[in-house]
Amino acid sequence: MARTDRDIAVARGQLALSPEEIIDALPKTYDLGDPEMVTLLAEGADVAVEEKWLTHKQGLRYRRVLHGEEEPGQQLTSEELLQKAQSLKSPADRTVAAWRRALSDFLSFAQVGHPTAATRDHAIGYRTHLLDRVKPNTAKTTLAYLGGLWSVLNEIKPEQTHIFQGLTKRIKVVKQRKIETHIEDPDLWIGNPSHLLILKFLFFTGARLGEIAGLMAEDLLADRILIRPNKLRTLKTDASEREIPLHPRLKGLVNILRQQEGLLWPSQYQEATSRWGVNLSKPSRVITGVSPKGLRDRAATVLRGAGKNEALVVRLLGHTPNWISSDYGAVPWAELVKAVELL
Repeated sequence: MARTDRDIAVARGQLALSPEEIIDALPKTYDLGDPEMVTLLAEGADVAVEEKWLTHKQGLRYRRVLHGEEEPGQQLTSEELLQKAQSLKSPADRTVAAWRRALSDFLSFAQVGHPTAATRDHAIGYRTHLLDRVKPNTAKTTLAYLGGLWSVLNEIKPEQTHIFQGLTKRIKVVKQRKIETHIEDPDLWIGNPSHLLILKFLFFTGARLGEIAGLMAEDLLADRILIRPNKLRTLKTDASEREIPLHPRLKGLVNILRQQEGLLWPSQYQEATSRWGVNLSKPSRVITGVSPKGLRDRAATVLRGAGKNEALVVRLLGHTPNWISSDYGAVPWAELVKAVELL
């Protein structure tokens, strides 16, 4: 289906093939068993070389493929690469969407239709293109997405060059130092009632905005909040699926919300981006003085300030541990309860 869609796009002039892709597509595009067709294509190749649409080397390869003296390259479509990456990595929907956007933009820049037709020069040029248009951190993230896809491409086609390897190393990103911010008591907040509820959950859990905005009534238990995927909301990583002890000051709200069924705040879902709580950043700053991410930062700051060990902080916030000893033992539930009470 992906190949058919692409052929239609080519026919409509919506997508241009590179010379190498044109050569590789010859057997699929034309009946090379027809001598008259082969003669016409050979004459066309001569004109293409004369007009410098093809290099002399490409013209020779064109003729070899045309006459069956060389096998055409097997180009991989974007969809085939994305599907393989999904099967290997089991990513969240928003990661797949980011892969798709980055890949489409890069192929458009390189003016090729297949990932396998892109070169190292294309990748280097694209890095420059990004750095001229976006912040270094954004450029680095985009290149990291593409680097991950090309790692998968290497597994499928080991002979393929990893054109993005090492391209992010020289991009300098200056991280801003986090400063401790005072946030007034949530009972003093004023604003939209549904916004207030979500922000209070963020304040007393340290959870991500999408995790709270996409909660279902069934995720609220008498003593804990279940952070788990549902049909509309995936989680960032496997470590994101967890249980957060219920803070005493949330119990009254939870008792009311548990009487509902299904999603608690369905209006917080944006179908176009498959994301939750995308319009809460500005209201959060007005109501609390910080962004939703700032409330999560505050939770980590409070826990570290109270001397809680990093394993507990990581477990409560749903981060992926990055040290070997994290594979051993567990964080006691009682310690998680004490940590949440500090919030």
